[in-house]
Formats: sequence, structure tokens, C-alpha cells
Amino acid sequence: MNTQKLTTSFFGHKVEVTLVTADDGDKCYASIPNSVVDLFSERMECGEREGSFENLPDDELNSGADGHALSGHWRIIEIDYRKIVRILTWKGECASHEALTEESFVRHFGNAAGGRYYKKWKGRFRFDLCRMLAGFEGNDSDGQRFCDMIAEEVRKYERRRSEKQPDLYGRRE
Repeated sequence: MNTQKLTTSFFGHKVEVTLVTADDGDKCYASIPNSVVDLFSERMECGEREGSFENLPDDELNSGADGHALSGHWRIIEIDYRKIVRILTWKGECASHEALTEESFVRHFGNAAGGRYYKKWKGRFRFDLCRMLAGFEGNDSDGQRFCDMIAEEVRKYERRRSEKQPDLYGRRE
């Protein structure tokens, strides 16, 4: 059996599909066949986070051409490594104007809650992302608002880094 892993985004989720084909075929897929997308999209709408499939036609088989029956499995990638790396890079290297400030907390949470959360961020949690996120346990909407605030600052940081001019050796400072 030959296997191939492909990923796609679907309604804000990163989805990984592992296709299994017969040994006699050496077909390499550039994208996930429509029949597989249709299947996992229906199952995701029903609340499933992963699943398997058997004997689904690939796009060529659907159109009457020589194609393959596909088997395999799919899953939502729950924790995206690339997103975590982006956040940790920002946290470790951001300039002061890209850090989480009292003003950013107030802008996202309002005066009272923003001031209160900033005091926790600065005092009790000592600028620790993990501890601050855990501090939102039971308050998903404010926890998501905090994540949105982080995402905004990460985008600012990445924009600044991409706009820097390369040095004499072609490196960006």
C-alpha cells in the first residue's frame, strides 16, 4: 500500500488527510480529491474531529476516466505547530511596541476588565502566556479575546520583520 499525506484548510481548521492507494498505482495527488473533501466536511458538520474512509472514488474515477478507489483517514490538526512557533518567536523577540501593553488590554477588553487583566498579566502571571491562558479557564470568550489580541501583535511583529531591508549579506536584521 502507498500512502500520501495532504493538508488543507476547511472552515478555519487545518485538516490532514492520509490517502492509501494500491501498490500498483504510483499516482501522486496534488490536492485532496473532492469525494474525500465532501466526506470529511459532512462529518465535521456533525461534530466529528477525525475519521476513516474506504473505496471513495478519486476525481478521475468520478469523471469516468481511469482513477483509483481511495481509502485512508482524516483528522483536524488540533494544535498547529507553525502557529505556536509564530507566537513563541513573537514572545521572545518582539519590540516593546509589539508587546502586550495595558492599552492593548483596554482596547480588547474595555477599561475595567482590560485594566484588571493587565494587572494579572503583569503581576500574578509575570508575562507568562501559558499561565495567563490557564487563568481564563471557564471564561472561553475572554480567553479567545486574549488569543485574538496575541494574534494581532504577532501580525504586527511579522509585518515589521518582513519590511526590514536585507544587510550586505542578504540577511534581514
